[in-house]
Amino acid sequence: MKILLVDDNEELREFMALSLSEAGIETVTAASASEALVKAAADRFDAFVLDSFLGQDDGLDLATRLSSAKGGKATPILLMSTISTALARRMATAAGCTEFIVKPFGFTPFVELVRGLARGRK
Repeated sequence: MKILLVDDNEELREFMALSLSEAGIETVTAASASEALVKAAADRFDAFVLDSFLGQDDGLDLATRLSSAKGGKATPILLMSTISTALARRMATAAGCTEFIVKPFGFTPFVELVRGLARGRK
């Protein structure tokens, strides 16, 4: 399984990438929406894991762009957010996200959720 993990917080991004890699999930990282779009266009991923707030960028906008890109609809998207409202979840679904997780979260459930994204794709 190969995922693209997008988070502007370098320390958290690297910690999540290490946790996923230790769980056997190949992880490519990006720090911004523009970097993520370049990497998504250049490679094939089994899933995208996006933060909802990416500095100047918006994770929901990125999700919309990834899900509308060529072949993107078949790629599941997990949105990570600190906002846990029903409206935030509906907005994530409308943007093309398959799953939604509220920060902070435990890494064991996070890894299992990411693994489930690829299983749900088949």
